[in-house]
Amino acid sequence: MSDKLARGILPALCTAFTDDGKEIDANRQRALTRALLDVGSQGFFVCGGTGEGKGMSVPERMNVAEVVADEVAGQVPIILQVGACPTEDAVELAQHAAHIEGIDAVASVAPIDKPNDLAAAVAHYRAIGQATELPFYVYWLQGEADKAATADTFLDAMGSVPHFAGVKFTDTNMYLFGQLIDRSGGRINAISGPDEMALPAMCMGADAAIGTTYNIMPKIYLEMRRAFDAGELDLARTCQLHANRVIRILIEVGVLAGVKSMLGWRGTPVGPPRVVPPLDDAGERRLRAELDALDFDVS
Repeated sequence: MSDKLARGILPALCTAFTDDGKEIDANRQRALTRALLDVGSQGFFVCGGTGEGKGMSVPERMNVAEVVADEVAGQVPIILQVGACPTEDAVELAQHAAHIEGIDAVASVAPIDKPNDLAAAVAHYRAIGQATELPFYVYWLQGEADKAATADTFLDAMGSVPHFAGVKFTDTNMYLFGQLIDRSGGRINAISGPDEMALPAMCMGADAAIGTTYNIMPKIYLEMRRAFDAGELDLARTCQLHANRVIRILIEVGVLAGVKSMLGWRGTPVGPPRVVPPLDDAGERRLRAELDALDFDVS
């Protein structure tokens, strides 16, 4: 592809709920989206794992897509994750997305009832891809991908998926990521998923990166990408080191719950998570204490 949609740093946008977690809070969603735009985020991945798409109804997911697209107003690309649900619901979400000005592409994880099965995934992806004219991205999750797939067999299979444009690769196998890029002749829009491996993925040829912790420290990742592109590798490594120190803390307390708590502390509340328990008081105290002990700005 000569004109790749996703480039740079794209937060996997948190979905904002009311304090009881029962409803979408459009005002909070707009505030978070605006804050991330204002610091220079280069796109958004909406209703993915971080966005808790699987924890929302189809109408709720449609609502989030509409709110985010309206707030972004075409300033940066938006990729909407429509999977983690039955294929017919994913098709409905994709068709709805095609009528929202500002949604630039759709993506999907493997079918929820048939993980680790490339043939089943292709059938699911094909149904979504042919439902609209939007570019389609595979959301490759390490635990759900077909373990027998090679770069060549995967790319061959994607040849039957209408509008296939690229991969959001949430997997630690950087060799396979690099092979997908190389064996495609660099044509796919290659997007890395693991926040802790954003820089290694850049070294393998990633066009863009999508991640959970970009909601709370987008500046670190934006500086990492800028430094990498400028050949300032020591600075890029320092950015990854700093990010990973935060990620270590979050892994130990609960990543999504921790990210949502941090957003609340910082004045951009997004309510509790739905798909995992919120932090308890001990978790909150530990997270605050360990972040306060860091010798750099987490932003």
